[in-house]
Amino acid sequence: MRKGTILFVALLLSSVLLWGCSSGTVATVNGKSITAQQLDEETAAFKKNLEQQGYSFEGDQGKELEDMLQQNVLEQMIDQELVMQEAERLKLMPTDKEIEDELAGIKEHLGSEGEYKKYLAASGVNEPKLKDLIKQQQAWVKLQEKITADVPEPTEEEMQAYYDDNKEQYSRPEQRQVSHILIGTGDNSNGKNRSEADAKVLALQVVDKLNAGADFGELAKEYSDDPGSKDTGGQYPPFSRGSGFVQEFEDAAFGLNKGEITTEPVRTDFGYHIIRLDDVTPAAQMSFAEVKDSISAGLMEQKVTDKMSSYVEELREKAEIVNKLADKADKADNADQSDDQSDKAAN
Repeated sequence: MRKGTILFVALLLSSVLLWGCSSGTVATVNGKSITAQQLDEETAAFKKNLEQQGYSFEGDQGKELEDMLQQNVLEQMIDQELVMQEAERLKLMPTDKEIEDELAGIKEHLGSEGEYKKYLAASGVNEPKLKDLIKQQQAWVKLQEKITADVPEPTEEEMQAYYDDNKEQYSRPEQRQVSHILIGTGDNSNGKNRSEADAKVLALQVVDKLNAGADFGELAKEYSDDPGSKDTGGQYPPFSRGSGFVQEFEDAAFGLNKGEITTEPVRTDFGYHIIRLDDVTPAAQMSFAEVKDSISAGLMEQKVTDKMSSYVEELREKAEIVNKLADKADKADNADQSDDQSDKAAN
């Protein structure tokens, strides 16, 4: 069961994918059918998620990506069906009470019936579909617990070896904590629609106030147009280079000594910033003792994943699987190869 399925599932009734109409069987797993409608629904959910991440399905490349996505989704659905059949064979299927308890937990987490209905609407599922997804997830968890019960904990030697081979993962870059006052321009001026010239004049006036001994935090609360930091006196949490700040701001912050304030306002697309460096945390190598627990958890997770992947692959080898989508793609590839060979023979 893919955890993302519950979070991102969306049933798009009008989806038109490679198979077009939502009827017929696209695969069978030990005689159990997976329909084109089921495939369309699952693919639409993954497609919507990818679109939200910035992927495009426009044009020829988009069509190729969509076809590839549909084939991958069907393979996952086949694995999912194999897992459900195995869980049923081993009498590991969740009870109705376990499903209802999980559903009750979701409702409690969301806080109210109204928020629960919003959650269903946003996910594009009804309650029966949600219960089915919970059933699949719990079956997967129970099967995984049974199959991986004998997976040994990582040894001290394994953890130390991983640390030695991946020390760069456990180095802390230098971090800087700054406070700033933003005198914004245009849409970034907190509704004032301030011009470039007015913003610079005001920023220079704030610098003069600081030079005269005014408190930085109080000036931030009074003048800053950054809603995320003005109430804390303009202070940001510590950050390292490449943390997402605009380049001009980052360069200024890393060019200051502790306690210094930029002598000139720093111009960015947001407006003019007056920046003070509050603290510096030097770069450091985290010790094995500091990261031992996270390494242990990561190695254990990898062992469990590997064991389950091998187990599902064994289920595949023993199962009778018909994948019409893959068969159709193979025929198309063979046809293309035949055409290429014919062209070469003609030449």
